[in-house]
Amino acid sequence: MEDTQMKKVSQIILSKYSPLMSVDTTLIGSDGKEIKTPRVNSLCRCGESKYKPHCDGTHATIGFDGTREDSEKAKPEVYEGKEITIVFDRYLCMGAGYCGELESVFGTHEKPIYEPDGASPEEIIATIKKCPSGALSYILNGKHEKDYFETTQIVVEQNGPLHCQGEITLIDDQESDKVLPGCDHFTLCRCGDSKKKPVCDGSHLDNGFTG
Repeated sequence: MEDTQMKKVSQIILSKYSPLMSVDTTLIGSDGKEIKTPRVNSLCRCGESKYKPHCDGTHATIGFDGTREDSEKAKPEVYEGKEITIVFDRYLCMGAGYCGELESVFGTHEKPIYEPDGASPEEIIATIKKCPSGALSYILNGKHEKDYFETTQIVVEQNGPLHCQGEITLIDDQESDKVLPGCDHFTLCRCGDSKKKPVCDGSHLDNGFTG
């Protein structure tokens, strides 16, 4: 008998003043273990919930405003090499720092470079795939590669953002889908201070956010 059951679609739904509502999406804690949740689950993004990563309603009492302040998204930067091309969307960078592990290609945080001939394509690809925000991708043999995840899930980074992986649709009242990377992974702010809300901009690295 043919299975006629409709496939569940993983979504994140929010408004400027609401928490993140995850729908039909697996939640993974910072310890790597699945957190059991209902089909529709509220996740804190004001940074003040006492039950992180879950929302406890604090956003309403503190007057949280999730309006995006910075929407100046420029075209991605393209760095063409002999074998591989690096694509960098600066707007999406949240300072995870994995690119700095390949200094010959990406330099350091203080002195970034983009040298696609500085290492083998295999090393560059492995490093780019560690970038959680979608800021880095690559072009190989004429194909823009930016989708890497077979499993759809939200992963909570300890003291950091939500790592959204796989086929997740984001719906909100600020057309945030237009600033997302257009790939199968992106990071969303949990500390409440990002100027690119709901996208993480690395503010948690400076404001002492814990959770």
